[in-house]
Amino acid sequence: MSTDVKGLLQKINFVEADMELHKQILFSIPSENKAEMEKVVNTIADLKKQISDLRDQIKETDEDEYNKIIAIEQAAEKFRHISKDKKFVQVNTLNEDRQCFITFNDGTRQDCLVAAKEENGNWTVLTLEGETKEFLGSLIQ
Repeated sequence: MSTDVKGLLQKINFVEADMELHKQILFSIPSENKAEMEKVVNTIADLKKQISDLRDQIKETDEDEYNKIIAIEQAAEKFRHISKDKKFVQVNTLNEDRQCFITFNDGTRQDCLVAAKEENGNWTVLTLEGETKEFLGSLIQ
């Protein structure tokens, strides 16, 4: 990933954090204070526009990297959807553990962003390529 794209992603993270803060502010404003609510809503809309513009800059800078980011975002959403009905007893992430993989019985390894083990031993994985995969526990070491 290029330095330019990393910088743009960092900016997006900062803007997203600012937007979350403004959402919390919005919920704390008394309902009778319409003018203040409108001001915060407009700020949130401006922040969403900034994120959109930054994403467009990533696409212009490196379209392949942009497509990877989109694929990972879509896979993460699918992972969240699948996870709603599952009870995980173990979750490993690349961010927290600096390593994230599952090893199959044949010795091959699947590197991942997230690997979550269910109570029944099955695994749900978000791969580095942006795919969400599910594996039977009997296939994993």
